[in-house]
Order: sequence, then C-alpha cells, then structure tokens
Amino acid sequence: MQSIKYADSDFFLALLKDSDWLKEKAKKIYEQNKGSLYVSPFTLAELMVVCVREGIPVKETLFQISRIAGLTFIKWNLFFKAAEYVESGVSVFDALLMAFAKESETTFSQKSEIISSDKVYKKFGFNVIDLKEK
Repeated sequence: MQSIKYADSDFFLALLKDSDWLKEKAKKIYEQNKGSLYVSPFTLAELMVVCVREGIPVKETLFQISRIAGLTFIKWNLFFKAAEYVESGVSVFDALLMAFAKESETTFSQKSEIISSDKVYKKFGFNVIDLKEK
C-alpha cells in the first residue's frame, strides 16, 4: 500500500513556476507519487499568500493544484497538535502541515510522508521526500 504524501508549498511552487531550481526533482516526485498526493488547507493558504505577493494568478494556481492533489479535512485536535509544534519553535504553516500528516496516519491507517525541501519535518520524526536530494 502506497503511503499518503503531504506536499509542502515549495513542492507545488516548483511544479507551477516557469523556472525553479527544484522543478526537475518535483516533477520526478510527482510522477512517482500520482494518486497519493494531498495538500492541507493551510498549505493552500500559504500558497495563496505567495501568489498574491508574487503576482501569480491565485485561482489558476488553485485549479492546477486541485488536479494533482487531494484536499484534507479539518478537526479541532489538529489545531491543538499544531499548537504543540508551534510551542516547540516551528512556524505556524509547518506546524499545521505536520498536524495534518499525523492525523492522516490515524484516519487512513497509513504512514504519511511530507514532500519538502524544509528540514524541520525530519526533526519531529516525519518521513520526508526531500526535494533537494538527488
């Protein structure tokens, strides 16, 4: 059984931007994990902020992401778990993503992984598909 992969904003940005230093690695990871990619609502919120800041069309970006990743659920316990990560020094968006990944392991009875170039996830014991690794 293939694990659920939660993709971080840098993964989607690498795929969607015309030029990105992580683009080739992101494309390879995407091809290897079609059908098991998910995004949290908070990763989408972060991407929307980046789109507005960079002048990237928000609606088109969301449409493209919706074609390659499933969207997950929201429960109160996710926010409490995220708050624990925040209290440990993790950014709010990274904490929310980790809380979603942890919750999915219980809900779907599958191990979850995070696709990212950010090293913070490994510090908390998450399996990471590293965009920077060759």
